[in-house]
Formats: sequence, structure tokens, C-alpha cells
Amino acid sequence: MIEMRFEVKPAFYVTGTSVWISGQNNDQFANFWAQCHENGITEILRKASDDPAHNITGSRILGVSRVETDPANRAFDFYVASECKDLEGYDTFRISGGQWAVFTGDGNDPMALIRAEMEAFMNWLPHSEYEHDHRPELEVYPERDDVYVEFWLPIK
Repeated sequence: MIEMRFEVKPAFYVTGTSVWISGQNNDQFANFWAQCHENGITEILRKASDDPAHNITGSRILGVSRVETDPANRAFDFYVASECKDLEGYDTFRISGGQWAVFTGDGNDPMALIRAEMEAFMNWLPHSEYEHDHRPELEVYPERDDVYVEFWLPIK
């Protein structure tokens, strides 16, 4: 079951590496994550991240969809990143603070993120009083045993 909550967070910095996502092809995300795992990038980013208890997202590793220019355009740069600054060889950028609708995926099911995103975009957002805020969307992997993934939708 997908659960939703609201979060208000200050601005924060992330650092990572990216790939261009050319449209609604979930295999591109999965392939990039696999490549980052195989190349040791996710481990480098995890180690560079601050203690997740002090991170804005509560995670050591993030997926960041850079859709802030036009959220309706589903072609964008996608980052595997962590909350840290200025890691040599990686891109660093600031994510503006604001309100988020957080959709929690269930268990260890690999489809949890897709179900959370579908709930956000197909069911919740069109029927809510909110609209997409022009900030990145986040895949958050909390350092807790009871949650596999959270999808953070920026809203206003």
C-alpha cells in the first residue's frame, strides 16, 4: 500500500553523476543504477554523504530527476547522487527548499518506486489542490528497514 505524507524542507546540496533520460523508458533508469553500482559510484557517493540522520532526506543515496525547467517534459538529466558538496569528479547543485508530497513504496519490491510515482501522478496530484513545483523530483532510499523507497514530488 502506498502511503503519502507532506514534508517541508530547507534547501540542500547534492552531488552525483548523471545520464540523459530520453523519455518514459524505465529501463534507462535501471541500467544507469546498475552501471553506478558496478562502477562503485554508489559506494563512493554513500561514503561521501553525511550521516543520514542529519541529511534533509534521511538517505545516503538519491535518484534526482532534473525536471525543474518543465515537469511535463519527461526527458531530462537523471542523477545518482548523495547529500554532499564538492566531491571531485562529480556535479554539485542546490535543490531549493519547499514543500514535498512524499509517497512511500512498500517493502522490498523493485516496483515500489514505479507504483509510488504512479500514485502521485495519476491519482493524487490531479485531484489535489497542489501543482508540481518546478524543482527536481527525488527517489529517496531512507536508512530504515521498513521502507524500500520514497518518491518526493515537489509541490506548491
